[in-house]
Amino acid sequence: MQSELPILRRSTVDAHLASRGGPTDPSHDARLRRGILATDVSRAMAAAMVALFCLLIYGVPVSQAVLEKAKGDDSVLPELFRHFPTKESLRQFEDDVDQASYAKDFTQPRMQEILTRYGRVGNKRAVVGLEGWLYYRPGIAFVGGPGFLDADTLASREKAALDSGDSAIHPDPRPAIFAFHDALAKRGIPLVVFPVPDKAMLEAMHLHGRRDGTSPAPPERGRGSKDADALPVARNIDWSQFLSEMQAHGVVIFDPTPAVIQREEEARFLVQDTHWTPEWMEEVAGSLAAFVTRAATLSPLSSAPVLGSVAQKVSTLGDVAVMLKLPENQTIFTPQEVTIHAVRDGAGEPWQADPKGDVLLLGDSFTNVFSMEPMGWGTAAGLGAQLSRSLGRGVDVIAQNDSGAFATREALARALGAGEDRLAGKKVVIWEFASRELSVGDWKPVDWTVADAARAAPR
Repeated sequence: MQSELPILRRSTVDAHLASRGGPTDPSHDARLRRGILATDVSRAMAAAMVALFCLLIYGVPVSQAVLEKAKGDDSVLPELFRHFPTKESLRQFEDDVDQASYAKDFTQPRMQEILTRYGRVGNKRAVVGLEGWLYYRPGIAFVGGPGFLDADTLASREKAALDSGDSAIHPDPRPAIFAFHDALAKRGIPLVVFPVPDKAMLEAMHLHGRRDGTSPAPPERGRGSKDADALPVARNIDWSQFLSEMQAHGVVIFDPTPAVIQREEEARFLVQDTHWTPEWMEEVAGSLAAFVTRAATLSPLSSAPVLGSVAQKVSTLGDVAVMLKLPENQTIFTPQEVTIHAVRDGAGEPWQADPKGDVLLLGDSFTNVFSMEPMGWGTAAGLGAQLSRSLGRGVDVIAQNDSGAFATREALARALGAGEDRLAGKKVVIWEFASRELSVGDWKPVDWTVADAARAAPR
């Protein structure tokens, strides 16, 4: 018995395919050439999509206006019409809108909490490492990024600042350091430059999770390990060139970076913070004191100050954890507790900087941490206090958080220009700054001749 198969005429097949063909079907080439795509959206779906679009577009500004009215806050919108629009004013308006946004304040922390908890996702400033460790992104970029002395890198940084509407920057650290060294040399004062190693250099195992290239998890740590296995310290590729040029110009560099990292030694940096632990800071202060004593030939004082210390427990949430902008009730990160040694004078009073001391310390937040109360890590226990105790002499301090590339030099120059000679009687100046400033800082020039003229002017 023979089966019969239906036979379709060609015209019937073509019509069938044409009726089922998608927008890229050859039969639609004429419509495609005219930019026409056939869609099938019901009137109800179209209305719903339009309504959702309008809700998204108008919902945020309307809710912002309602909340501002209810809370009695001033709207930033009128500022847009009070001045002739310029690139700077429009950018400032955008920043004001961003800062005042209730929608952002509600959404961003909650979304960040979800991303951080379940995906170890940070943001443009914070990087989430292993086992609760946090890192500052510019520090990682300094260590693993391009050479900070590379001509193309310097030109790129200058262009990026101008393209973003900022004033011109000075990305090359060498002229500023040389000029400062030369200005001090005219007064017979040696300069000790102290770039503090970055956390990404000395705590990299909690960032990449490799002990020796094979182990997936970071080790337990305990200073004093006899483990022969050690890891090299990562540095920016231009560090050696920088060091050579500094030495050729006579600039003295103090570098406490260890030659290698032992896998089992104690942490040198706080877990959720950009700064060093109080234990390593005190160790570095002792080494710095010995280094400065040799570099500046400091002799013992006939009446050295009597300084002691008191152990104190302090705890707070690290600054990088704060940078994540998580909800206040977040439980991902908890405050870290450390022991500081607050320095006390002979009367039991907290240590204070001594303007008459013959050592001047210029520093940034690495100097202020454990001394500036708003930072949350205690007081009178920072680098200045520990250096003073190790030296057995008073130390004058000019310190400002952030902008270590120029802030303290400018502060010193302003004081000198105003007739306050902060260099009088000084035997050495120590300039401490975060090493990442070498690749991200603005090394603004300072006119030291103004300071010289003010000092030479008759009183």
